[in-house]
Amino acid sequence: MKKIVLILIFAASFNFVQSQENYKSLVVDFMTAQGQFETFNATIDQMASMMALSLDDSEKEMLSKEVMGSLVDLLVPIYKNHFSEQDLKDAIELYKTPIGKKISEKTPIIAQETMQVSMQWGMELAEKMQKFMK
Repeated sequence: MKKIVLILIFAASFNFVQSQENYKSLVVDFMTAQGQFETFNATIDQMASMMALSLDDSEKEMLSKEVMGSLVDLLVPIYKNHFSEQDLKDAIELYKTPIGKKISEKTPIIAQETMQVSMQWGMELAEKMQKFMK
């Protein structure tokens, strides 16, 4: 009887881990389809530039893999709170359409341009808010 219970516990654990990995894989596919990794890589480039770092291609690839993997691990529970597996599959299909592909291609460019404008806006906001400090 104990062996059967242990086998059932092991099988349930294996199925849970497999389900988690399937969901994580869908999140990666979704983020790839959305162009998020290109946006994150642009952010890495911009941060390296701001920090006066010069990364060669292999260093950049290593850093990107490391930080993207940890980012995905952090994001999976958040996505899981808001999207079912079917939601992610449907969204991935959307990004295969012409408008979805355009959104995916333009998102990193828009994010980079937005980041620059947002920094300027943030400095202006801080200046205006300082007037209220006493």
